[in-house]
Amino acid sequence: MIKTGKAIIAVLFLLNVSALFSQTTITAKLSDEKIGIGEVFSLSVTINNTKGKVTIPNIDGLLLRGTSQTRNMTLSGGTFKSIQTYSYTYVANRVGIYNIDNITVKIDNTTYKANPLTLEVVDEPVRERESDAPDSDSFDRFMNYSEDIHVENTINKTEVYLYEPIYIIQRAYTHVPVNVVGISKIADRTDFISYTDSSEYNSFTEIINGKRVSVIPLKKEVLYALKDGNKNIITTEFVFEKNNMFFDRVLYGEEEYNIKVLPLPDNTGYKNFSGGVGEFDFTVKANKTNLKIGEEVVVSLEVFGEGNTSIINMPSIDTNINKYFSVYQPKTYETNWFEDDKMMAKKTKQYVMVATNSGEFSLSNIAFCYFSPDAKSYSNVYSENISFNMMGGNIASSSFIDNNNQPDIINIKDTYIKNEKPFNLLNINIVYIYILILIIFSFIIVFSKKIKTLALSPSNNNNKESGISIMISNYNEGNREEYCKSVISYIEKEIKKKLNTNSNNIYLELKGKVEEEKIKEIKSIIDSCERELYSGNKSTENIDYHSKAIEIITSINKKK
Repeated sequence: MIKTGKAIIAVLFLLNVSALFSQTTITAKLSDEKIGIGEVFSLSVTINNTKGKVTIPNIDGLLLRGTSQTRNMTLSGGTFKSIQTYSYTYVANRVGIYNIDNITVKIDNTTYKANPLTLEVVDEPVRERESDAPDSDSFDRFMNYSEDIHVENTINKTEVYLYEPIYIIQRAYTHVPVNVVGISKIADRTDFISYTDSSEYNSFTEIINGKRVSVIPLKKEVLYALKDGNKNIITTEFVFEKNNMFFDRVLYGEEEYNIKVLPLPDNTGYKNFSGGVGEFDFTVKANKTNLKIGEEVVVSLEVFGEGNTSIINMPSIDTNINKYFSVYQPKTYETNWFEDDKMMAKKTKQYVMVATNSGEFSLSNIAFCYFSPDAKSYSNVYSENISFNMMGGNIASSSFIDNNNQPDIINIKDTYIKNEKPFNLLNINIVYIYILILIIFSFIIVFSKKIKTLALSPSNNNNKESGISIMISNYNEGNREEYCKSVISYIEKEIKKKLNTNSNNIYLELKGKVEEEKIKEIKSIIDSCERELYSGNKSTENIDYHSKAIEIITSINKKK
């Protein structure tokens, strides 16, 4: 009986695991729509909730200078969220209008076409000064060749409200060939929530004041203050290796900023304040408005904008709706991503409701309240009314409306992949799944002994932890880059799981909970992996980091 139960659970898991992952979306975007000859711009392709192979055709007149790739993956509301961004840096060499309409993304065995882009290149410079060129005395000294390397740190504000985003961008400018080995130490982010977007340290060339300079994007970081008062922030210090010489290493990038964090004003009159600080839009959508009794409808409350949505308490729908609908427990989904130099976010609260009584009902006056740092005041955004019509007979068609009157399709910023289809219990595909379950169940009963043997085999037990199996697989294949990434991922994931935290500063979280020696050993492993990843000099020996990592994590997991 136990064997049968385990088998059924395994089958149901395989059939439903795809529901954990959200809709795939693809977005292509240019940093500038108009650029001058010799000026630098970027083209990015962002894929949500999966990864794919991006192909951009060679464009005569545009010179590719560098590429980078970033990935972020989170678990929110029981749903995995991942954002993979591929960035391409170009220099414009020829005047003209460029229609970039053949960007393709291959996901599994299907190739999708991204939204088309248009770029205008003119003869005269569009920017009075390079938009990313620093304006400081130290940079001027660098441009006069007093220094080989200059790291420019930019911060958008030094006086902010609680939870207001603080952006720190770090870039290196060089006259000589350099490798970015990594960071010298982890910056302290106590009293802040931190999100980072680190590049692959790919360099490109810019023309600044008539001189060619190599530029290396180092790091984008957004901080949200959790406590008011005066705070000190120290930027990340990077290790550079000049002319590929191990003995010629230098440190650049550390700089201290004094931040004044203001408390939020009194919210009298805005008791429905959600906790959101930033600039947001609020919409309410329903996938249909004409229903018959027993039919489902999905209502989505969506907050979108610049700010930290993780602290937002989403509004709820009117309880009077229970007169006409049976309302299921809502689910909440959240995702964050960098768009240019801003952290954008979207949070959705989704209700599934079943019509129970005939009549008409209007869903109205749902308000979302947030604090705007620019306006220095609280603001309520109200959704537009959605009217439902419930009747007992069959309805030939149903309508889809939302605040923007969007059609019943999934809009991938200008790219369309597939239509949204309602779940039907007696759909022929679902019937096939039922039959498949019965067939699998029969095989399980017939071969139960064999399944038990396989389930108890050492190899199966060794592979229960996918993180461990990935590390060992990469190690055995000699794939050092993926091996080092998998070791770092395994350590960070297990520590965050053990300590029940989402903080990126695992060393700070471990302090006081684990022996100092263990923390040093963890840091040593991660530093060794990062040196291999970022130095450009891969280890000629297949050094084993995972055995020690597994040993340390096992000892930490045994602690109460």
